[in-house]
Amino acid sequence: MASTKFSLSTKAKIEELMASKPRIQPVINQIEVHPFNTQTSIRETCAKYNITIEAYAPLARAMRMKHPEIIQLSRKYSCSPAQLLVRWSLQHNMVTLPKSSRKERLIENANVNGFQISDEDMAVMNALDENLVTDWDPTDAP
Repeated sequence: MASTKFSLSTKAKIEELMASKPRIQPVINQIEVHPFNTQTSIRETCAKYNITIEAYAPLARAMRMKHPEIIQLSRKYSCSPAQLLVRWSLQHNMVTLPKSSRKERLIENANVNGFQISDEDMAVMNALDENLVTDWDPTDAP
């Protein structure tokens, strides 16, 4: 069973669902997650129940591509800011769905296997969390 952003958008909703002992367990939860909205609580709760995270908007809709830390780290790893953000998601064991309408960017976004972000730099990126929501917020949905 898969979930969209509608039903498993908060830690409490995940805990409530799992406490109900569903006959069919969820296996994936699609949420907006990137270094500027890390969703750590939801990710940890999903991990507790072996629910995979599918990172929606892993590029933060390009709203932070010019952030100084992202620029510095992309230079350090000789990659684009988008590749850095995709790599961050992958190193957090998320299924990552970067969006682009341009073929060359799709290819670039997929070409992230040539480097690993160090633990120290992952911590730097994790610390960028500002709860940035780039799309509608499912926690505000009726």
